[in-house]
Amino acid sequence: MDELIKTFHIDWQLLIAQLVNFGIVLYVLYRFALKPLMKAMDKRSKAIAKSLEDAKRIETNLMMSNEERERNVLEAKKEASRIIESARTEGKKQAEETVDKAKDEVKAVIEDAKSQIQNEKEAMLEEVKQEVGDLVVKATEKVLGEVVDGKVDAELIKKAMAKN
Repeated sequence: MDELIKTFHIDWQLLIAQLVNFGIVLYVLYRFALKPLMKAMDKRSKAIAKSLEDAKRIETNLMMSNEERERNVLEAKKEASRIIESARTEGKKQAEETVDKAKDEVKAVIEDAKSQIQNEKEAMLEEVKQEVGDLVVKATEKVLGEVVDGKVDAELIKKAMAKN
């Protein structure tokens, strides 16, 4: 070992002084550089982990919001479909009511027309009977050659009408 020390010119005192200096430099680096650096890196790691957790939570909330939005859209579509179907049903119902009302009005007009025609028919028959009666009276006057009084006229008219 002596030879090794002489060959490489190693000085024990200098080696020990260098070891002490290296220890001091190592302590100073650890204390003032490495420790704060480790603390900053640990803080940064925690911040990144928290950010990742927040991102996962936000992503979960976003997915839930999208699902809720899709449910709301689906529900709105169902509601719109129900409203449209209700409107169609109501429209058909109103159309049927309108048709029924129009039919009733047509029936009423027809009934009124029939009634009016019947009244006119009866009036015409009455008028025809009156004219026939007058004709019978005139024919009777010509046949008999004389005018019969009002009482006899009325009886003749009644008899003639009874025969018709």
